[in-house]
Amino acid sequence: MSDASLIVRAHQVVVAYGATTVLEQVDVAVGAGEVWALLGPNGAGKTTLIECLEGFRRPNRGQVEVLGRDPWRAPPGWRALVGVVLQDCRIDADLSVAEYLQMHRAYYRQPRSLDDLLALVGLQHLASRRVHRLSGGERRRLDLAIALVGQPRLLFLDEPTTGFDPQARREVWEVIREHKASGATVVLTSHMLDEVEALADRVAILVDGQIRREGTVAHLRQTAHLPNVVSFATPAEALPRLTSVVSTRRDAATDRWHLRTYDPHTTVREIEALTNQGQVNVVDVAVRSPSFEDVYLDLLHHVQAEGGPAHA
Repeated sequence: MSDASLIVRAHQVVVAYGATTVLEQVDVAVGAGEVWALLGPNGAGKTTLIECLEGFRRPNRGQVEVLGRDPWRAPPGWRALVGVVLQDCRIDADLSVAEYLQMHRAYYRQPRSLDDLLALVGLQHLASRRVHRLSGGERRRLDLAIALVGQPRLLFLDEPTTGFDPQARREVWEVIREHKASGATVVLTSHMLDEVEALADRVAILVDGQIRREGTVAHLRQTAHLPNVVSFATPAEALPRLTSVVSTRRDAATDRWHLRTYDPHTTVREIEALTNQGQVNVVDVAVRSPSFEDVYLDLLHHVQAEGGPAHA
């Protein structure tokens, strides 16, 4: 990725609070039209890094460039190109939803229309409701609408679907995808790994102030080398040894076996052979690939065990 195509660039960023180093020589490169997700355990430094990129915090050392400018010194016109959804925006106004959006529209030269914003986040039916009477999920929709008022080239999203039901989450995902399709860039932080898997082009994992893994979801899944799980129901309390299986676990409450294997096709054939030979009576065979949550937790375990910088 060339420097000319980068929307967000950080080089050797260091942030310390007194004697505690929170970010240690962090590099970030996010291209135009990309959804880049930042993951990591609590206390890893994610919020500090995002604040540096947003221009709310100045690094002790290193360089940050966002939309071609240092965000700490960028002019007001630069801010109009950036939309932000914070983890907790604490909106508590006596204005209606429509009035609140109109107020924010007045800050921009070419804002989205009010009707467009309300439709975009599904708040048309609540346009006249007072903001302080909105539910948590409805306020979150309003947060997103405010971030999109100026049609930003760069959108920062911190836990954007907190408090949403499954259908509402997927509706917001579509809004994010549509914004990306318009050519915008998105920086996402989320603890919901299915959300990251659904939206992110690339993922970076920050641990102890350092980016320790980075790549596409597919790349991270491939390098994790986790086994698949073949499961089935059977009353049998013991199974013959299967050569393709790494380990087995039986759930006595459901009479269901769970077999971890790196070769699920061979494992399924071995189970079919046992059934055909009458050794076991098997029903409801299912094969599950590792979820991205499995991959993330495995990577996190190995990174924390390594203790030093390492990139996949």
